[in-house]
Amino acid sequence: MKYIILLLLIFISCDNPRKNYKMNSEKKISKENVIQNISILRKCGFFEKFKKLTDNEVFEKLHTIRIDEYSKIFEKKYDPGMELDEFDLACLDKTKMIYLDLECDVGAENNAYVDVIKMFSNLSNGSFNPRNIKEKWQSPSGPTTIEFELDEEIIKFKPEYSEDWLDIKVFEVCHEKIKAQKTRIVECLGESDYGYGQCIAFMRLTETEQKNLENNYKYKFRE
Repeated sequence: MKYIILLLLIFISCDNPRKNYKMNSEKKISKENVIQNISILRKCGFFEKFKKLTDNEVFEKLHTIRIDEYSKIFEKKYDPGMELDEFDLACLDKTKMIYLDLECDVGAENNAYVDVIKMFSNLSNGSFNPRNIKEKWQSPSGPTTIEFELDEEIIKFKPEYSEDWLDIKVFEVCHEKIKAQKTRIVECLGESDYGYGQCIAFMRLTETEQKNLENNYKYKFRE
């Protein structure tokens, strides 16, 4: 539930170029467009767990999942629709993509770093399997120690305190450990060299999958 709420808040409030673009765009996304994007994304490794389904069936499956998730959040039947562009569709596959706001209510009681490490574990599709993740605060403003077990090793790091903001060191630590397992994680910048403002996106992609996204959506990436 925590992840669902986090993603909902991100799409509603994240201050970045995608938000500005979507607010200024009045163009409706047709079901046909969504299904076409599902087809392209599947060629890039997305929605692998639905590999036996047709593109239309994947559309219906994703729609059903969204209705269930939003209905739980609002505690009543709620249909958020499926007017999603290719980026929002990609965000639905947490084994292929992470998209989050760097200003994400970091604090002593919120376990923001624990959540991010778990997101990277999901993103790695099993190659990065941290256990016993702990986030220890000595005071409401730190210092903070993050610790987890990985194989036979204890990994520790101390993020800098910056009020609600994540220290990007958590990304560097996770990326290093995932890369050591020969799993390729890249930062997606969208169509801009500057990325998504205070939000950040990571994808698990082969070089061929990345090239497909570059060709189809003009996305830019940074390793």
